[in-house]
Amino acid sequence: MNTEQETKARWGRSRFGGSQATLISVSLLAGAVLSIAAGLLFATLNFPGNFVLATLIMAAGLLPVLSVGCWALLLDRSTLRGATKNPEISVESQWYDKAAVGVFQDVLLVCGLGAAVLSFIEVQASIGLILAGVVGLAMADFGVRYWLIKRAEG
Repeated sequence: MNTEQETKARWGRSRFGGSQATLISVSLLAGAVLSIAAGLLFATLNFPGNFVLATLIMAAGLLPVLSVGCWALLLDRSTLRGATKNPEISVESQWYDKAAVGVFQDVLLVCGLGAAVLSFIEVQASIGLILAGVVGLAMADFGVRYWLIKRAEG
């Protein structure tokens, strides 16, 4: 058997020491505290008439998400069985980097040309809608670029 594989836990260990059970317990406890706090805030702001019910429903919905988030923040990746040693060196991360560089250049070009054109013509438009359009264009551009790079190199 591989001794390195035996020392790694299925759910990993905490960055601050302790066993796998400690990591899971602390993650669940922190998730519970955060979800109850968020539930209390939500109920106070939105449902003062049904305060307890609103708090419980919101806390129950947030508990799994916040517990997993706390686990991810507290986890030492080197103790997790099956984790990639250097995920930033993967092929997919290189495709991501190439697509992101291209999208950044496109956003600069579109915003620069758009600012030049809109400075000479008078257009009534919501700034929020314009920014949403730029973000949507950047997201679509990234998706297409990533797919094309993956297809060409994969």
